[in-house]
Amino acid sequence: MISNNIAKTIAIIVMLGLIPIAGCQEVKTIKREMENKLKQKWTKSKKPFEPRDGITVRECNLHQTANQNSEVVHKLPAETQIHLVDRIGEWYRARTRDGREGYLDHKVVGGEEVIAMTRELRKSIEGIPPQAEGVTKSKANFRFEPGRQYPVVEELPAGKKFEMYERVVTARPAQKTGRVHRPQGSHPDGPSPAGSSGAPADPTDDSSKKDVWYKVKIDDGRVGYVYTHNLRPTPNQEIVRELGHLRIVAWRPVGATDDPDTGAQNNYVVACVPKGKDPGCDYTGLYFLSWSTKAKKMVTGWPQKVSGVLPITNFQFEGRPGFSMRQLHPNKRDKLILTHFVHSGGKIRKVSEEEISIPKKPDPPRDSTDEASRRTGAMRGSDENPQLPDRPEHDEE
Repeated sequence: MISNNIAKTIAIIVMLGLIPIAGCQEVKTIKREMENKLKQKWTKSKKPFEPRDGITVRECNLHQTANQNSEVVHKLPAETQIHLVDRIGEWYRARTRDGREGYLDHKVVGGEEVIAMTRELRKSIEGIPPQAEGVTKSKANFRFEPGRQYPVVEELPAGKKFEMYERVVTARPAQKTGRVHRPQGSHPDGPSPAGSSGAPADPTDDSSKKDVWYKVKIDDGRVGYVYTHNLRPTPNQEIVRELGHLRIVAWRPVGATDDPDTGAQNNYVVACVPKGKDPGCDYTGLYFLSWSTKAKKMVTGWPQKVSGVLPITNFQFEGRPGFSMRQLHPNKRDKLILTHFVHSGGKIRKVSEEEISIPKKPDPPRDSTDEASRRTGAMRGSDENPQLPDRPEHDEE
C-alpha cells in the first residue's frame, strides 16, 4: 500500500500537471477528487477570523496598509479602544471608535484579558494619593504584572516621569546558565542575581532571591509595574537636605505653615529606610518635616521607628490635616495596624489605632485556558486570543 506521504506527493504532481497523461478520464476524476479533499483540509485548518474588541498597549501608528512603510493614517495613544476587523499575517485591520480604519502591528494590540488588566490597574489606585514622584534613571521594562516572567509591554526610555503608588516584592526566577554578562545598571530589569562581577549569587543573600517592583502611573496615564533599580525618586530639595542620608521611599504633604515672609509652606510626612539594607517592609522610619517661621527652613521632628507598609493616605480630624499609616502587626501575620495622626499646634498627635486585615489582591482575569498556558502562550498575540505582544526578553543578563 502506498503511504499517505507518497499519495499526497503523487496528488500534488498530478494537480500541477507534471505527469503528461492528459486525456485519461480516470486521472481527471482522481485529480478532481484530490482537489476537493485538499480544499476541505485547508478550509478546516484555517479558522475564520472572529471580529472582536481590542486595545493598544502602547502608543502606535495606524497604517494605510499592512506595511510598516505605508502611510500613517493616525497616531493612536496607549490604551485606545479599537475593534479588530480582520487579521492579515502579522497585522490587524482595526477600526477606532471615531471611525478611522487602518492596520496595526499585532505587537501593539491586546485582547480582552489586557483590557480587563488595564481597567483593574487603574481601579486599584483610585482614591490613593501618589506616594512619590520620580523619573526612570535608565531604560526600564514596563509590565502589567510584577515579575520578570511576565511579558514586557514597553521599554521606557530614561527620564520617563512616573508617580509611585505601591511596592511589591516577588521571588526572582531561577538563574539560567549560559548567560551573557552585562555591566550592572544596563539592564531594563536591573542587575542580575550574579551582580556586577558575574560571580555566582550568594545563596544566603536575600537580595539574590527576590525583586522589588513599584506600581507606577506614567505620564500618559498607564498603570503598571517597573523594577525599582531603574527608578529615581525626585523629592524636593528641602526633603533631600534634611533626610538625604537615608533612602527616601515616600512623602506626602500634610497641611501647610503660613509664613508672613515666604507665604504658605507645605509640611511633609516622609518614609525612609537605611541605604543598602532590605528591611523586610516598605519603610522603617517615619519623619515629619515642618516649616519653621523662625529658621526659614524645614526642620525634622517626630522620628518614628516602624515596620511600615504603603500607602500613606490622607486623614482629617476636626477640620485639621493629618495622615494615616499602616504597619506590620507584631503578632499576627494576616493583620496590619492602621494608625491615624493629626497635625495640630505644630505637633503630631495620634487620634486612633485599629487592627485591619491585609487587603487581598484581586485574582487576575482568567479565561478557559489553564494557568500554565494563560501565563505563557495565551498571554501572547494570536488569532484565537490576541493578548500581550511578543517582545524580546531582556530580563536575564
